[in-house]
Parts: sequence; C-alpha cells; structure tokens
Amino acid sequence: MTDHRQRSLSSAWRLLAVLAYPSLIVVALWLQQPSLRALGLPLLAIALVGLWPSQRFGQWVLFASIGLAFGVVLRPDLALWLPSVFCLAVAAWFGLSMRPGHCPLIARFALLVHAQQGQSPPPDAAPWLKYWTGWWSLILAWISAVAIVLILADQALLWLLWMLGVLPTVMVATLIAEYGLRRRRFPDYDHGSLGQFLLALTRIRPEQLLR
Repeated sequence: MTDHRQRSLSSAWRLLAVLAYPSLIVVALWLQQPSLRALGLPLLAIALVGLWPSQRFGQWVLFASIGLAFGVVLRPDLALWLPSVFCLAVAAWFGLSMRPGHCPLIARFALLVHAQQGQSPPPDAAPWLKYWTGWWSLILAWISAVAIVLILADQALLWLLWMLGVLPTVMVATLIAEYGLRRRRFPDYDHGSLGQFLLALTRIRPEQLLR
C-alpha cells in the first residue's frame, strides 16, 4: 500500500470517528445510558491518531483510550471531563511553547505547512507566529473553561453542542481570520489558497509536532 493511500485511509478513519462521536453521545443521552459514553474515548483517539497508528505516540494514545473507556463505564462523566481537560492541556501546551529558547507551536505548524509546499515561512514572521500561539492558547483555555462549567452544571447536551458546535466553528473562523490577516501582513509572500492552507493543516500528524 502506498504512503498516499495509507494517509488517505487514515484521514478517512479520523473523519468517521469525528462524525461518530457526537452521534454516540446523543444516543447515550436518548437511551439514558451514560455508560455508552465509554465508547467515545476510543473514537476520540482514532480521530486524533488514526485507526492503526505507526508511531509509538499514536499507539500509546489508542491503547490508553481503551483502558480509560473501562473507567468511564464506572464513571460516565469522565467521557466529558477528559476531552475538556485535554483541550485545557493543549491550551497550556501552546502557552508553554512560548517560553524563551522554545519554538512557539504555531511556528511548528507553519514550518510543516510550508514544507508541504516546498517553502519556508517569511523570514520576519517570528513575532507574528508567537502572537498567534498566544492567541490560540487563550481561545482553547476559554473553550475548555466553559466546557468544565457545563459539566459541573450537569448539562451534557449543552456540553455536546459547545464542544462539537462552538469549538470547531471558533477554530475554523480563527484559522480563516489568521489566513486573511497574514495575507495583508505579508503581501509579497505566496500564501497559496485558503483551501490549500486548510488541507495542509489536516495532513499534519500529532507526532510531527512532538519532534
């Protein structure tokens, strides 16, 4: 099987998992069977790393999700807590990457996106990339804080709408806004189309950001 086909299959499985997760939560609410949420953790892991990850990081995430699923059977609210805390952890990851001597996380994204196009980020883009790293940290922290408040208020349906409605909407809107502002900030640089930019982001694997 070619690398291109493997990546395509992995992307397909990740997309199916993303689509299946909200359906599972809705079914669990409808049937009043919170323990069904346990199946959501492996789905989230597949959405993150694919069905058969080749990297050790992805394998660890997938096996850990299966183990945690057994805990959710006993504590169904964990199915809501873990994505919320994970979102908060990612916000902290963005923030901590801005420490002196470290590469801001958005700069790592930029390097990977431009590498797919055979380019490098603009040479004077470092302050811009650091600024947007901080902005993403604040956005994710805000989203996770609201999600945690909804869990504490025992509002599972509102939590679902927030995490699977508001979260992706805000993230896509932010990506589009950054792309548009970047074109104005660096008008002489070839940024490619918005579609190419978003597609390049979907091709980035989590383990690439850990290198």
